[in-house]
Amino acid sequence: MILNKITDIEGLMYFFRVDNLYLAGQPSVESLEQLKDFNFTKFINLRSSDEGDFSFEEEFCKSHNIEYYHFPIMVDGVLDKEACKKLSELVDSDKNYFIHCASANRVGGWLITYLVQYKNMDFEQAMQIAMQSGLTNPGLIQAAQMVLD
Repeated sequence: MILNKITDIEGLMYFFRVDNLYLAGQPSVESLEQLKDFNFTKFINLRSSDEGDFSFEEEFCKSHNIEYYHFPIMVDGVLDKEACKKLSELVDSDKNYFIHCASANRVGGWLITYLVQYKNMDFEQAMQIAMQSGLTNPGLIQAAQMVLD
């Protein structure tokens, strides 16, 4: 498994690569221009609609022939089991994905569920990878465990 932190994108908090998944916090308009060099085929925003206007992301994706998904992953403050499943089923190993939320915590919570359910990894190992990829909120570790139960 490839796991590395990418530090050379200005304006992008917590940018990590886990195999073909590029995981991050909220990109800035400026950082999007640098992101196109990573050859993403899908761009997935896990934030809810009430968190802001993300039209600049969608416009960027359209202009660079990248599929854009606005995929809120939290319902009532917890990871939504169905949303996690749908997102995991969207991911395949033949394409590069950029997946973000505000701070990379929701991304990390989802990543645990993905690694356990779709990559047959044990929970502890998946949690360690998610924590190395920007997950700092212990509540999202618990939320991932609830999705998996």
